[in-house]
Amino acid sequence: MIPALPTANPWLPLFGLLAALMVGGNVYVVYRLFPRDFSRPTLATAILLLGLLLMSTALWFAGIYAVLSPGQASTVSVFIAVNSMMAVAGLWAISLLFRAGTRHLPTRGFLWPLAFALLLVGNELLMGITFVLAQVGPAPYAAAGWPGLAAVVGDAGQSAWFFWPMLVTMSFLVSWLPFSRPERVLLYGFAASSAIGPWVVPDPVIGAVGMAAVMVVTFSFLARELWRRPAPSHRYLWAGLGVTVGFLSMVGGEALAFVLRTSVWGSVPFGLTAFVAMTIEFFVLARWVMAGDSVEVPLAVPAVTRPEASASSSTLPP
Repeated sequence: MIPALPTANPWLPLFGLLAALMVGGNVYVVYRLFPRDFSRPTLATAILLLGLLLMSTALWFAGIYAVLSPGQASTVSVFIAVNSMMAVAGLWAISLLFRAGTRHLPTRGFLWPLAFALLLVGNELLMGITFVLAQVGPAPYAAAGWPGLAAVVGDAGQSAWFFWPMLVTMSFLVSWLPFSRPERVLLYGFAASSAIGPWVVPDPVIGAVGMAAVMVVTFSFLARELWRRPAPSHRYLWAGLGVTVGFLSMVGGEALAFVLRTSVWGSVPFGLTAFVAMTIEFFVLARWVMAGDSVEVPLAVPAVTRPEASASSSTLPP
């Protein structure tokens, strides 16, 4: 278990810089993959952007290897991972020869939104693992054996290095994509839980109070909107259900973390729950936009005057 805030050390400024660059890269991917004119991205654009995310994944694995086994071999692995970015540019150029620049992503597919969500959130988790190992050191986790591997993943998933970059990325995603104001309020509420996430495991009281406050505010907006709109859209109801399930799953992970707080598994339930919940959120939002579901469709429509009634009324004398 690690503290909520990163401890001061000589590497902290470098970690902060890398995290900022990571967030900037995520924002750029969202900006390019989902144009503001609501058009679907081309296959070439998706290959380039998701390829960069895939190479970033390889770079973080090389970074983890460098932390675990510093030396010449790990240094070479980092340089190889960095230079592999050029392979993405080559693959993109080849795709243009096959007219990928004129073909668009499918509207109802699962593969591209899933790849986007897994790579984006997965890179944040790998960054958290790298920084946690560099901050704490691999020795405590190695001493615990296989449970130590789960513990480092759990610690990374509940750390500020994971939650706070995800907060910025999620907030930009919700602001950029074509959602209505009530939908944005719900999604901002779920994103706000990332601001409290780092305190949930190391400081259960602060985490519980903070999560409860975020949930009360979010559910209050949801209840008010359902009260004010007798015919909410299908998508708003799905968004409300998704946010509710996401909150409840994180509360369940928080409860398990409290029960296991004295165990090496203490941070695993909440960290993995947060990772899965955010991955599903990114997948669902990306699929909505790729499918073009940007217009709210109400559950009920006003009654239409019957043609017979209109005809009969038009024959009445003035």
